[in-house]
Amino acid sequence: MSPAELPNRRVEAWKYSDLRAALGDAVLAPDVNPPANALSQLDGVIERLALAQGHYEVTKVGVGLSEVLVERLACAPLHARVREIELARGASLTRILIQPAGAGVVLNSAHVCLREGARFRQVVCAQGANLARLQTEVRIEGEGAEVELNGVYMCARGRHADLTSSVAHNVGNCRTRQLVKGVVRQGGRGVFQGKIAVAQAAQKTDARQYHHGMLLEAGAEIFAKPELAIHADDVQCAHGNTAGGIDQDALFYLRARGVGFEQARGLLIEAFLTEAIPQDLPDDIGQELSQQISAWLGSAS
Repeated sequence: MSPAELPNRRVEAWKYSDLRAALGDAVLAPDVNPPANALSQLDGVIERLALAQGHYEVTKVGVGLSEVLVERLACAPLHARVREIELARGASLTRILIQPAGAGVVLNSAHVCLREGARFRQVVCAQGANLARLQTEVRIEGEGAEVELNGVYMCARGRHADLTSSVAHNVGNCRTRQLVKGVVRQGGRGVFQGKIAVAQAAQKTDARQYHHGMLLEAGAEIFAKPELAIHADDVQCAHGNTAGGIDQDALFYLRARGVGFEQARGLLIEAFLTEAIPQDLPDDIGQELSQQISAWLGSAS
């Protein structure tokens, strides 16, 4: 793969994350094609780079089993990693993806296939890099399956975090919930691209997708593109997107009760983000995610 083959902003799926510009004249690994059975329906760039780096993994969860998977991504000039996940009937997987702030380009892609009654839950905590793109593709192939995709991104100056996802409901009687929240300071950029597709055969689908961004200062950037593609007529589907600043009324309320400005501001931002963190995660994981948010607020204040 040569730099000229990398996607830039003219490619729709990468319109807010210019990979070619981020890598510049970086020396890339020899060209490698994804395996023929790869689940990706995106563009395959991350898959090819991950294969060249030897970072292509497969996770299978057997019938009725339940697992928790924690992934901590490394910051490097170029770090690409792909994981294929297959959940058998009645299986359950909670995936925690933590991406710390740092220089370089971080690319991560997960391809998930759910069978009957399976449950996939994912929580992403991203602080961005020169360019960090964390994408998730989910295929629901069994009735009664459930998907929950939550995430937070926190971008300071010079940091770029892109959370891109697609969920394909190919059968009926399944449920998807997605909530992503992000905060961005001056000179940072947050990106959310989410698509939920409901096939004609996927009747009784219940799918909800929400993204909320908070611009903390002038010069912060948030780009969001939520999508629903519905080809069935007996469904409950909704999506929503907001972007704005801190609630000045809430800030005044705290200030009027003797809370200092920076502390009040931090409390509001933390409360905004933690809504996207499930409360029933294992204690150590929940504490780690809370500490990630608190540490970012402290370093960015």
